[in-house]
Amino acid sequence: MKLAYFSLSWRLMAVLLLVCGGLGLATPARADIVTLTANDNGKQVQLNVGDQLIIRLPTISPRFGWRLTQTYPGQLTPTTVHSLPGISSGVPGAPATFEIHFQATGTGGLDLALVSAQPGTGYSTLGGFFHVFVTIDKPGVAKNVNVTEYGNHSRVKVNKGDQLQIRLDNTAGAQYQWEVMPITDNVIQLVTPPPAQAGKKPKKKAKAGSEEDVTFQFQALNPGKTTLRFLYRNASNNEAPPKRDFELEVEVPEPPR
Repeated sequence: MKLAYFSLSWRLMAVLLLVCGGLGLATPARADIVTLTANDNGKQVQLNVGDQLIIRLPTISPRFGWRLTQTYPGQLTPTTVHSLPGISSGVPGAPATFEIHFQATGTGGLDLALVSAQPGTGYSTLGGFFHVFVTIDKPGVAKNVNVTEYGNHSRVKVNKGDQLQIRLDNTAGAQYQWEVMPITDNVIQLVTPPPAQAGKKPKKKAKAGSEEDVTFQFQALNPGKTTLRFLYRNASNNEAPPKRDFELEVEVPEPPR
């Protein structure tokens, strides 16, 4: 009788597992840990909310490290920082490794850029600069994707409905201005900035010659691939060659069915 009871219980358990699996009641997916080294410089990284990102980069000694070029509130939060000897950084012969941990806390896309605390030491193939583009997704949630000039000549993937914001360096009061080249397809469109709200104080004008950012806002419309191109041109002389340019390859994948 005991053997029969055990056999029946085992079969009942198997049936319950099959039913639960069919109803989508499987155990929740755990957060992933993504580790990057110097070999990943320039790559795209896909994370989900809750994932952990670890970056390991070479340093001349444990006394030196790397620093972030900006912060990413609400999207990527630094949790711990270490500078240790003997940890692989992707660069053979590097005497030490700087390690920084992040937690993905919110959806979005961002340029994650770090600069070496002591560039030019010869222990890094990065030239004192490390950059990856990080996309943090949450199923069914549109996100804001932010790209700075660090992302020049790179690629980014955005979903239909996502907002893509490109922020470029500019000099206040200069004759040169950023100009977006015409977009000939229907993959992504430039969003006209909303008019200033009545009664709202205008933004303080930047002092001539000071550094300021100019922002272009786009929205992903349809699946496909396109290239956004910007030229930094002399506004008073159309025949003058541009000082610099910015290009970004954009892919909008087919939505999941």
